Amino acid sequence: MKKKSIRRLLVIFTVLALMVSFTGCQSGESSADGSGVSPKSGATTYPVTITDDLGNAVKIEKEPQKIVSLSPAATEILFAIGVGDQVVGRTEYDNYPEQALTVPSIGDYNAPNVEKIIALSPDLVLASDFVSDDVRKQLEATGAKVILFSPISIDGVMKDIVIAGEVANANDAAGDVVKKMMTDRQVIVDRAKTAKTQKSVFIDVGDFFSAGPNSMMDAMLIDLNAKNIAADAATPWPQLSTEQIIASNPDVYISLYNTPEQVKATPGFDKVTAIKNNEIAYYEFLTPESDLIQRPGPRIVQGLALLAKDIYPEIFAK
Repeated sequence: MKKKSIRRLLVIFTVLALMVSFTGCQSGESSADGSGVSPKSGATTYPVTITDDLGNAVKIEKEPQKIVSLSPAATEILFAIGVGDQVVGRTEYDNYPEQALTVPSIGDYNAPNVEKIIALSPDLVLASDFVSDDVRKQLEATGAKVILFSPISIDGVMKDIVIAGEVANANDAAGDVVKKMMTDRQVIVDRAKTAKTQKSVFIDVGDFFSAGPNSMMDAMLIDLNAKNIAADAATPWPQLSTEQIIASNPDVYISLYNTPEQVKATPGFDKVTAIKNNEIAYYEFLTPESDLIQRPGPRIVQGLALLAKDIYPEIFAK
């Protein structure tokens, strides 16, 4: 199978999985100052009960000694808060930080090898809502505690980091990570507010699927004082027609799939302001830059900074 065909299948699978996954109670409400996010400090007193992003109440009886991560973002969080040495399993896509590559892989994030996970005897499993209920129940049956993260805003990411710190007895380190994210994010938000004209943006995650309301990237555009042309869609991951894109006439085109040359070759797009002005930002699928803007972990504010430079280069490229 040709590389492009494989990439197309990966994009379609990812979009469909995202559409299915946004059915629970995700961690959302976005505010640029991080209001509603409360870092903790000191040692955790066990047992502690937390509520994950899908509304599950999870009681942690004691400090976890062995943790399996079923998402790249969760792996980044665990290493960022200083408990990477307790991570005994990760998915094949967990490529950051470099130390994570030494941790044994348990397979794909949406269809992990349950037998491998059980053999690792984890106390705690951190996963995204890509993980099926069946897999979750199998793991819980072994006595492992399963926490599901599914943030749809940077505030939601920070709340997940606070939760990870609390359950792993790493409150101070988690608080330090979150406070830095708040500070760095606020600098970006404040600079974006100085834009003389608010720009409109189309985010193409493949086959003209876009980031609509209640999606991480829509929340990031709100932070950046940019208008998302898919903001009024009925779903978090709508598929727009070329006619809709042309009629919306975005100032900036952000592509996570097609190259700028392929975007320009789309019939009718020569009428779009973003294409006429060559305001096309391309983040190739599965590259470090693409990870930064899509992975809901501690580096998401770095992703926000990348988007800021592409949307308002006159402000951020100085």
